[in-house]
Amino acid sequence: MAGRHPFRALRDKMSPVARNRPAARTKQLQRAMDLAELRRALALSQQQLAKKLRVNQPEVAKIERRADMLLSTLGAMLRTMGADLKIVAHFPGHDVEIRNFRKLAGKPDVANESHA
Repeated sequence: MAGRHPFRALRDKMSPVARNRPAARTKQLQRAMDLAELRRALALSQQQLAKKLRVNQPEVAKIERRADMLLSTLGAMLRTMGADLKIVAHFPGHDVEIRNFRKLAGKPDVANESHA
């Protein structure tokens, strides 16, 4: 079959840096990050995120600086980046996912949120 190569053969031709890049990115995404770090790790600009959220770029900058925001705003930001929001209560010995927040109803209006 012309043009088809086993993945192993392609991988063996890659430099060690290129072979390790996916593992490094995975490790980076698994650690704790603030929203701006997460956005940058996903190679998204504030402008790109704003366009997907249908807000302006300064609004994305404001959201990224907030320590307190609506869950719908956080959920919209994360969904736009390709993630789902889960709220988990961590107890000694076990975790409990709070189901109330699995799906936030409706389309959030991040532009009109009043939290600072």
